[in-house]
Amino acid sequence: MKSIVTTLVFFLSAQLALSQVIDMVNAPQNPIGFKHKKEHFNLKGDIYSSSGKKFDRNGNLIYNFGTRYYYDANGRITGNNYNDSITNDNRGNVIAYKYKNGSITNYRFNNDNLLVFQKNSYGNEKTYTYDSQNRLINTVINRKGVFYQARDYTYNKSRDTLIVKIQYTEPDKTLGFKGEYYYLNGHLVKEKLASGTLKYTITIDNKGNKVDSYLINNTNAKHYKTVNRYYSNINSNDILELGYYSIDKKISDKKYQAVFVNGERDASFEISKGIKPNEKVIYDELSNTYYSVTNVTPDSHTVNTKLPITTVIASGKQHISYAYNGKFINYVYGSNSVKDRAFNFLGPHMIDYRINKNIARTYVVNNYKNLNDKAVKTLSLFTTDTTSIIYTRELKTENFYVVVKGKHIDYKKARFQYLNSEDIVVFIEDKPLYILNGFSNAKTYEILKGSLYNGELKNKTTNNVSSTTTTTDASALKCTKGDCKNGWGRVQINGIITDATFKDSAIDGVAYITYPNGSYYHGQYKNNNRHGVGYYKWANGNIYIGGWKTGKQHGLGYTMNTKNEITSAGLFAEGKLTEEAAQNYKAGKTSGKCMGDCINGFGKFSYSNGDRYWGFFKNGERFGVGTYLWNNKSAYTGAYVLGGKRNGYGIYTYVDKSVFKGLFIDDKIDGLGVMKYAKSGDISQGVFNNNGAKTKDY
Repeated sequence: MKSIVTTLVFFLSAQLALSQVIDMVNAPQNPIGFKHKKEHFNLKGDIYSSSGKKFDRNGNLIYNFGTRYYYDANGRITGNNYNDSITNDNRGNVIAYKYKNGSITNYRFNNDNLLVFQKNSYGNEKTYTYDSQNRLINTVINRKGVFYQARDYTYNKSRDTLIVKIQYTEPDKTLGFKGEYYYLNGHLVKEKLASGTLKYTITIDNKGNKVDSYLINNTNAKHYKTVNRYYSNINSNDILELGYYSIDKKISDKKYQAVFVNGERDASFEISKGIKPNEKVIYDELSNTYYSVTNVTPDSHTVNTKLPITTVIASGKQHISYAYNGKFINYVYGSNSVKDRAFNFLGPHMIDYRINKNIARTYVVNNYKNLNDKAVKTLSLFTTDTTSIIYTRELKTENFYVVVKGKHIDYKKARFQYLNSEDIVVFIEDKPLYILNGFSNAKTYEILKGSLYNGELKNKTTNNVSSTTTTTDASALKCTKGDCKNGWGRVQINGIITDATFKDSAIDGVAYITYPNGSYYHGQYKNNNRHGVGYYKWANGNIYIGGWKTGKQHGLGYTMNTKNEITSAGLFAEGKLTEEAAQNYKAGKTSGKCMGDCINGFGKFSYSNGDRYWGFFKNGERFGVGTYLWNNKSAYTGAYVLGGKRNGYGIYTYVDKSVFKGLFIDDKIDGLGVMKYAKSGDISQGVFNNNGAKTKDY
């Protein structure tokens, strides 16, 4: 009994998969609503590719010259990479095809799964009538409700050849075009038209599929060859070559690159630019294999040039990231050509957000730590959600990172709040935009999906996590280490870690703050506000070094991007740049050993002993803030006063790479700070004297 049920289930699923009735042998003129199965193209067997079309193992069309089709779990076609949508009835027939632009074609089928009517948004209608043998006998075409044309069909057989006669009736009801078509096993072998009779020789392979056709009795007849590949060919020893073809097969004509299988041109391979010089990457979707062909120089090749395709760079992969010499290219089904894309890193992972043919998809390369540590990495489809909100946490440092459509959120303008569920709401410029779902249970560097904000804060109790404000209310924070009243201590709330000196329970002196979004600040503080000179690094890697007043950028300062390039420099007030001073520096203007303005402005000065200084000048001396790099590789970044001496907050890196972050007086370390020793890795905090020795411990 069990075997009978299994057979019945298989039979029903097979019927659903076939849906529309196809009979190319006895009814080759029957209309097909939307062709998306091998039977619709008169193909048989375990076909993989034919004439540029690719099929899955179930015979579903998955690719046709740039268009990739998608199917649901039941094998029903749902859409494509142009963002067109397709609707099926409960029998698996396509009943609506809607284009992204909104136009639509509707189809209607009878109880025998034969197409009987179709209509599009432009008012074009076709009505189909069949005989008792399910053969098309009449088509009526109306345009916007007005009769346009009728076509009548009659059938005869001569041995194994089917003869179909067609007669058109024109809008004025007069007879128009007529012809006779002769079919053998579903293949057109002869046409009798008013202009003459055409006969064709058809060559088929052992699966019954056409591989060549040409006119009989014509010595110059053009051959229409087709390379058919089958899933049973996966392990065959085909000879693959990269070569060229021209439209008229003349050496002097423009040539086009192509892959040849056993000497015949095959359009089922993808050819893309490689990462190495003069390299092409070839992708065979049949075996999910990527090949490399080097020394491809089309200018020195002819249509007769053939380069062997033998070097495998990846097998068993549909999508890869291919790295070489510090660069990489990502391939999706062998293609690296995308209309719009954005790359970014999410913790150790690489994010590839791409829009191709109007549809967005997000791919990831997990643990992409080093471009050179492995030439090929797997590129995986992460989500087809067009909002593409994804994030990851780093639990050790309590940082997290958010990427929307392949780009990091603007952490400088961001703040975050917890929901009761401990999911996080992301605000940009005080507007709630995103939800980080499952935040509390996220594992380190696990990639998770967020969603668009939809009023989740209403009637919820929320807690501030962090914001763009620089004010910290220390009295409301939990002291987890040290003395948070009058000494050196640590406070932490919702992922913000603050190591600082305290006075009357307020942060006062120096502070070292790390925020959950990956940004951090270290520098001077006064009464719970950034005040003095400080160093701020945003999660995206951009940096500000300069003055602060009551929590906002104020005084001389400059910003740098992730390449350590100066992006702005000048006078800040109330958090905004009010006077730009780096115009000459960014323009590359030089005078002697100076680039920019080394008198009263911002510039870079190269000293005769090999030392260099970037920063502000006043009366020709270092002043305000800047970076001094000694020839012995030690360095200082921080505050300067008149006379060119270090005075205020600064960061000094010793020759052995030990680092002091703290206060300087009269060009020497003198006051509160933190020392990290390079050899031992030990960290010491307290008060240091002008010899760099700690005089008071905390």
